[in-house]
Amino acid sequence: MTNNLFSTTGGLSFPIACRNYGLQDKGVSPEGAQDQLSFNIAYKLFDKPAAFQTIEMLYPSKITALENMLFIISGANYESIVIDDSTMIAKDCIYKLSKGQTIAFSGTKRGFRTLVFAIESTARDNQFLGKSRSKEDGDFITKLYANKFIRVVKGPEYNILADDRLFSQEWTISQNSSQMGLVLDGDKLESQKLEMISQPVTDGTVQLSPNGPIVLMRHRQTVGGYPRIANVLESDISKLAQFGISESFRFKLISL
Repeated sequence: MTNNLFSTTGGLSFPIACRNYGLQDKGVSPEGAQDQLSFNIAYKLFDKPAAFQTIEMLYPSKITALENMLFIISGANYESIVIDDSTMIAKDCIYKLSKGQTIAFSGTKRGFRTLVFAIESTARDNQFLGKSRSKEDGDFITKLYANKFIRVVKGPEYNILADDRLFSQEWTISQNSSQMGLVLDGDKLESQKLEMISQPVTDGTVQLSPNGPIVLMRHRQTVGGYPRIANVLESDISKLAQFGISESFRFKLISL
């Protein structure tokens, strides 16, 4: 990973690296992009480079190239993505940006997190110019986002729930959410009381706190003391990462 290809001005974004597996026994989560689906598509289009700079942008930043670079934008889309206030570009396609040029985002946004993935532009790397997301990936994403259901399997403590209220109501993402987890607002879930010591958690674990469900995201802790009532599917964690604050959805229970 490198951090010297572009700078950002304004907005809100987070630097992103590849996931760091192998340290969870020491309490370190893998982290990485919340929308791993978009990240992996961009990463593979560039043939999994060792050196790159990536951000996950929540609110639009102006991007300025510090070096000649190739880049792709994926995830949430804006009505207008423009180079140097003149050249309109599309999402999910690789373009070149020369040192000093800028990218600006404006207009209506669809989704919540926009990924900007860049590598240094060299003669060798120009083979990537113009490459775009495959039809298969596009069809998969279109189908994934065709509804507002988030699929889950039962968690280890699922049976403490008194009824199916987890699935029969809409849940709204709270303002109290963070990179670690999404706090959900909705009707209280009736459950058996359970005293438990901290247990392992993973991406998408749905914990039942005294104030309601929390969906753990990519920057989660590695253990937790709340009952684990469900777990979100991997692809649907990326989908959930594209739902903004105050957006609503439903859980859908599926079997392994």
